[in-house]
Amino acid sequence: MRDIDKQDPDIYDSNGYFKNPTATTIEDAVSGNKVVIDGKVPDGPVTYVMDMNGNIIIGKRVNPNDGRKRAPHPTLIGGKDPQVQCAGMITFRKGKILSVDNQSGHYRPNIGSMNKVNDALNKLYDSNPNLFAPGSEWRKRK
Repeated sequence: MRDIDKQDPDIYDSNGYFKNPTATTIEDAVSGNKVVIDGKVPDGPVTYVMDMNGNIIIGKRVNPNDGRKRAPHPTLIGGKDPQVQCAGMITFRKGKILSVDNQSGHYRPNIGSMNKVNDALNKLYDSNPNLFAPGSEWRKRK
């Protein structure tokens, strides 16, 4: 996918991938009992990556160079060769976490990588269970 991205200067240039302006750690996006991204409460799927330090970084698919173009998972970190442990989509319902997957065409993480994401979300649940939507797998586990 990077070879395709390199052909589009609005996605990848001499500095690498642009940094998504809405990218933030999930912890920094918490406002009370909801997640807020770029001033808005998400309702539906949102891109995420887990960086090499175990931070879950979320962001809208916003391309600051051309709003009609995509903002792939690597833009949540930016740079020439952004490395992650996992990537996919987190689904929110009215700002609350409902589900998570590993559906990233760029990184194609294996199912085993989901263990680290689930561990991080379990810790987040333990500190604030109200961040999780009714019916989420975390509420069902507890």
